[in-house]
Amino acid sequence: MTAFVRLGTAVSIAILIALAISWVGELDRSIVAPSGAPAVVYSEHRVRTISEETIVDELSALSLAADIRRVTLRSSMLQIDLEVREGSADPDDVLADVGELAKLALAESGNIARVFIRVLESGDRGGGETLLLALAGAKTEFREAELQRLRDGEALPASWLDGKMRLTVTDRWREWQAQR
Repeated sequence: MTAFVRLGTAVSIAILIALAISWVGELDRSIVAPSGAPAVVYSEHRVRTISEETIVDELSALSLAADIRRVTLRSSMLQIDLEVREGSADPDDVLADVGELAKLALAESGNIARVFIRVLESGDRGGGETLLLALAGAKTEFREAELQRLRDGEALPASWLDGKMRLTVTDRWREWQAQR
C-alpha cells in the first residue's frame, strides 16, 4: 500500500513539474521565440521536416491543378515551378495551388524559412514558357499565431497576405483571368 502512495506522490510531483515548465514562457516575457512570440515549451503542432527524401511524398499528397515542373530544395529554401498549359486550368485553382504550397513550406514545415513559387504557362505562344505569376515569402514575416491560422486552414484575406508575401502577376496572368 505504501508503494502505491509513494508512486502516486512521485507521479503527482512529476505532473506539477511538467506544468510549471510549460508555463515558463508565459510567465517570463523575456523568453521569446525567433518570431517574437513567447517561447512555447510544449505545443500540439507537429513540425514536419521537408527533405530530399520526403519532398516527393509531401508534394504528391497535395492534389494540385497545375503540374509541378521543377523543385529545388536547399537548406532552408524551397523553390517550385508550376506549369499550366494554355487553357488547361482555372486561375482560381492555380492560386489555390500556390497557397497550398506556401502553406506547406512556411506553416507546416520546421526547416523551410523561405519559399519561391513561379507559375509558368506553356503552349503554342511562341514555343516557350511565359511567366504568369511569382510568389516569394519568408517565415520571419509571420507571427506564430498567424502560422497557426494557416495550418488550421483559415481563409486569410488577400490584402493581408499581400503584406506578408510578395505576389507578382504579369499582364498575361491578367489576360488569362479575364478569359475565364
